[in-house]
Amino acid sequence: MIDFSSDVMSIEKNGPVGTIWLDRPEKFNALSQAFWLAIPEAIAALESDDAIRVVLLAGRGKHFCVGIDLVQSGMGTHQRPKGTSEASANIKQLEGTAKFQASISSLANSRLPVIAVVHGHCLGAGIDMITACDMRIAAADSNFSVRETRIGLVADVGTLQRLPNIVGAGHVAELAYSAKDINAQRAEKIGLVNDVYTSFEETYAAGMELANQIAANPPMAVQGTKYMLQQSETLTTEQSLLFNGMFTMMTSLRSNDLQESMLAFAEKRAPKYTGS
Repeated sequence: MIDFSSDVMSIEKNGPVGTIWLDRPEKFNALSQAFWLAIPEAIAALESDDAIRVVLLAGRGKHFCVGIDLVQSGMGTHQRPKGTSEASANIKQLEGTAKFQASISSLANSRLPVIAVVHGHCLGAGIDMITACDMRIAAADSNFSVRETRIGLVADVGTLQRLPNIVGAGHVAELAYSAKDINAQRAEKIGLVNDVYTSFEETYAAGMELANQIAANPPMAVQGTKYMLQQSETLTTEQSLLFNGMFTMMTSLRSNDLQESMLAFAEKRAPKYTGS
């Protein structure tokens, strides 16, 4: 039993796969304050269950996510409390932004692989979320937009930091400067999404199939691979190779799962991995 409760988000468990559902369909999953709190809590809840090995991120209703709920957020109406200096007010604003950033980063920092399953609109903060995931797949009706520029903002919750590691610099500049919408086919062409499927149902089924393929592998090896890919983003090739060798020596080479893999091969049977 996974301990998690939210009015805007839900968790569904299917064997080794946990799905985080953005669950505010009447508002097209626009991110309210409650969403920002729920995302890291949902990730923590799934990580606490040793049976969960892969996470899917999907949205209920017509759209994956239309971005931040501008009405609820009060964006553009900030007033400095009486007696508060501009400096201290700015610090408070920066601290608030850091909390939003940490919420999205919980997806990227999870030890579990996270697959975004997109349909309909994926706008603004929706892009922040999917770029924090390890993989992205989309239904044919999906459209994507780095929407912040259109409303007078500079995206500041992860898109400008993560999107350049996913697609080329020219595509990042085009999307971020213009705030234009691109369809699923263009998103696949530039590498924003791995694959495009006919419908949401087909996309979700494909996500579940991919998740189960990943979950069938030794958990320590999968999670270690995610960790190494993250470290390689900030290390030189030489540094990464050294760190990779040391990490492998101390973890997967000494794991019970590696021994089980070798034994199962010799005995011509399916391995039973425990993640230890």
